[in-house]
Amino acid sequence: MEHQYTSTEIKERFDEVSRKTLGQIDEEKSNGRDFQRTIENPKITGIAGDVIEHSILGYGSDTKQEADIEIDGKQVEVKTTGLTGELGNPESYKAKERITITNISPHKLVKETFETSSLWNKLENTFLVYYLYDSKKPVKAAEYANFPYLGYQLHEFPETDLKTIMNDWKIIQDFCLAQDVIDKKNEAQAKAYSAAKKSMMYLETAPGWKNGPRFALKQSYVTSIIKEHFTNQNIDEENNISSYAELDAFLSANSKKYQGRRVGEIAKELGIASSSKAVASKLIRHILEPNTGDDEVGIVEKSGMVIKARTMYSDGRKKEDCKFFTLDFDEFRNADGDVTETEAYRYFDNNQFIFPIFKKEGKAKTQDDTFVGFKRFSFSEEYLEEHLKPVLQQIQDLVANHKFEVTPKLNKAGEPIINKKTGTQQESNNLPKSRYNNFFLRGTSSDSTHKPLELNGYYIYNQQIWLKGQELLKLLDDVEYI
Repeated sequence: MEHQYTSTEIKERFDEVSRKTLGQIDEEKSNGRDFQRTIENPKITGIAGDVIEHSILGYGSDTKQEADIEIDGKQVEVKTTGLTGELGNPESYKAKERITITNISPHKLVKETFETSSLWNKLENTFLVYYLYDSKKPVKAAEYANFPYLGYQLHEFPETDLKTIMNDWKIIQDFCLAQDVIDKKNEAQAKAYSAAKKSMMYLETAPGWKNGPRFALKQSYVTSIIKEHFTNQNIDEENNISSYAELDAFLSANSKKYQGRRVGEIAKELGIASSSKAVASKLIRHILEPNTGDDEVGIVEKSGMVIKARTMYSDGRKKEDCKFFTLDFDEFRNADGDVTETEAYRYFDNNQFIFPIFKKEGKAKTQDDTFVGFKRFSFSEEYLEEHLKPVLQQIQDLVANHKFEVTPKLNKAGEPIINKKTGTQQESNNLPKSRYNNFFLRGTSSDSTHKPLELNGYYIYNQQIWLKGQELLKLLDDVEYI
């Protein structure tokens, strides 16, 4: 190994740059060499990692599948990753994105064991270096110079998490083994791969099969590591669930005593507010993480599972639309960007959704709704390609090409319609609506006079991606109760 250090040397090197920005580190250690490159190439990627490797650790970047450095005789992989949040408030820190680990080489993967795999070679001893992505909007590479370095850790995976990661890796290996011939141009093979990868809990792969996927740690899992490191929150190591098959079996066995019981009764037992949404979230955590305290990170948070309560109406009323995800319009400012690489698309593509189902008889109060059971669901690639991708492309066109607009609502006489309670004028915009799409945008605010989001010169409510309630019901009808 060419780049060898002791833990003492590592501490000294990183202590020297404490409380400094990436630009200050680059200037003091390398005469600004890395950020000078951004003048000619403003869209250069990986600038933060380059500064850490060149200016602090003192070696050049490489793309080898072996570990980067050696610390006290251990081979260590260096990963520099950005956090979002408020500087000085560790409770607010979250992973900005997933952490990509290594390429998937199918012909090599089928001959490996997990212990000899390229993935484990990279993950066994992971040296994580953190900086704060101190901007609400995407910035060019040169502006990374203003981002502060936050710290580092040599991370070792808990045994319970390692079992899950091993199972995730095996899902991809089993898929490769099941193919007579590896053909990344084969449409059927690509669809089968997309379906297989949705069973992964802590890992994900990207991009798609045709473009050469890579293993990555899920953004939600990276956030759990960050919380443990910066806030001393403990990782729940008592949970032995390491696959979604085990999750289904566990939920099935442990939810039976709640089935057929009223929301109010369950809420009283769990000590929470008597609403189906509050009961849904608390109930699944109570079943899955009974011993996980408020200062611990459990399986729901680590895997990125999304919990959404659904109510079935016995009197045939229209099913409520389902709110999912708050949109970040800055992801759509590049007209040539791939919308399938946005956080909005990945949210639906990578996450598993747990739906606690409740039943309402007639016009009964919420506290009298009864709990029916759980359904676990993931969106197929075909469904997202047909229904979500066009909506995101429409948003991209409106934002990147400055076509978004807000217009006043008028009555039949052509006069502005005024909200009686607030005296404000009603408005409409040209974002995707439910009339034409299964997925659509709708703004929300607790105060109709407060429009915090500025988009192309207009002020609007924060916008969420919703799915039509009737459409979601159709999708869930094809899914058995756990």
